[in-house]
Amino acid sequence: MITVSIDVTKLDKSRFKAVTRKNGDKALFCDLILMDTPDSEFGDYMVKQSLSKEDRENGVQLPILGNGKNVQVGNKNEAQGKPAQKKAKSQSNDGDDIPF
Repeated sequence: MITVSIDVTKLDKSRFKAVTRKNGDKALFCDLILMDTPDSEFGDYMVKQSLSKEDRENGVQLPILGNGKNVQVGNKNEAQGKPAQKKAKSQSNDGDDIPF
């Protein structure tokens, strides 16, 4: 399992994606990426907002939002056979008031 902690005040809100679900509910998504940082004292991954291909080609840099860490749960032998995820997306919080 990977745990992630981010500073939501650093999110670029203009990059959020507003969608309407099939049932008509509105949702707001923020795409995040996890980048390997195996030798870091802060965790196994650094977390940033994802960029479009065009932004990457133009050298756009977004701030580091936080970090992620591999956490051992359950049977040690079971966890070793599963590869770590490289990309994560935030989930919408139905009914929660987010201050942005």
